[in-house]
Formats: sequence, structure tokens, C-alpha cells
Amino acid sequence: MAFIKKAIMAIKNKYILSLLFSFLMVMSLVLISEKEKNIYNAHQPDIERLIGLHPDKWYPVVSEVSSPAWLGSATSEYDMVKARTYRNADGQEVTIVMTWGRNGIQKAGHVQQLCYSAQGFSVSGQKNTEVPIKSKRLIVTSFVASQLDGQIEDVFYWRISDGKILNNIQTTGLDDQRLSHRILRMKEVLRYLFTNIPDNVMVRVSSRRYDSDDASVAPLNYIKEYLENLSSQDLKLLTGL
Repeated sequence: MAFIKKAIMAIKNKYILSLLFSFLMVMSLVLISEKEKNIYNAHQPDIERLIGLHPDKWYPVVSEVSSPAWLGSATSEYDMVKARTYRNADGQEVTIVMTWGRNGIQKAGHVQQLCYSAQGFSVSGQKNTEVPIKSKRLIVTSFVASQLDGQIEDVFYWRISDGKILNNIQTTGLDDQRLSHRILRMKEVLRYLFTNIPDNVMVRVSSRRYDSDDASVAPLNYIKEYLENLSSQDLKLLTGL
């Protein structure tokens, strides 16, 4: 009987803690919603101008990301989404996507590995790389996204929240990453009860190839050339550096 009583008490305690946690989360979201009323006057960065800049010998070309349908499918997750595809004299192509969200709680942007996985890609080889930019170093996350038809996309990206770079890699599997992402969001909700709600920027540069081809270095080269030519103000906005 003592064992049963202890088990019942343990269940009751867990239930009470669960209710308390749920109550705190609801109250937190209510309080944050009041703070959100002030963020809609936030200055919007000129993403259209920034993505239109490109290094020498890279030229814009028409691609699927130029279509209103593609941009429309992405805008539900961000306040601003812009995308361009560029090609150089050697025929290498990269697609660059920039997003901005004024509300870093509700529209914080996604870990791109999870986005690609949700679209049916097989994701592998995720790692972080330090890219030297104007005597500073930017942490860029990369991975390989594979399709059943043998096409592969080499993806490089980073996310900035409140001027600071975010960690995009977990050591666990994708299912555990989804759980970790939710837990992180809960922590952020509680933290921003006492601080300003941040905006968020994401920059992604990718290149497509076939499985038989070597891994593409064009995205990483483009990132370095592109960022090296930005003004200090633009570089700060896009990288936090």
C-alpha cells in the first residue's frame, strides 16, 4: 500500500508541476503579447537592396526563387523574404535567401536542417565553419541535402538574433533536434519577459549538383566575397560582426 501511495503522490506532483508550467507559459505569452505592441514600429532593414548587391563577376539569373509563388510560400514564416540566384563566368550558380522577422519569438526563423528534412530531403554532413571576414570570423553552418533523383544541394547559412549569432547544430538526431528547438523556444519566451523582443535575420546560400559531382565550394566563396564588400553597417546587420 505504501508503494501505491508513493506512486499516486508522484503522479499528482508531476500533474501539478505540469499544470503550473502550462500556466506560467500562458501567462508569459500574454505578457509578451503586450510587449509585442511596441515592436511593430521597428525599423525594417532594406533586404531588397542588400540581396541585390553581389560580388564582381556574379550576375543575376532567373530561377524558381524569383517566382511570386515561391516567395509567397515562405512569407508565412517571416515578415520579409527575398531570394536571388547568381551565376559567375565559370557557370557556377548560387541561390541566396535572406529573411527578416521583427518578432524573434513568433517568427524566429528555423534551423534549416529541419526545414529541408520536412520537405523530404535527406540531410547529412552538418558542421560549422569559421569564415574570416574583415579580420573577424563568422560561424557558418553547412549541410548536404539529398533527393531521391540524385540531386544534391550544398547549403550554407547562419541566423542572427538581436545582433548575436545562433547555434544551428545539435549533436542529436533530427527528431531530438525538433524537441530541443521547442525547449529552446520556451526558454526564449521566459527570457524575453524581462528584455526587449529581438528581431531575427537569416542568410542562406546554396548550390545544386548531382551526386557524382564534387561538393560545391561556390556558396562559401560567394559568402566571403559578398560580405567582404559590405559596409560596416550592413555587415553588422547581417552577421552581428
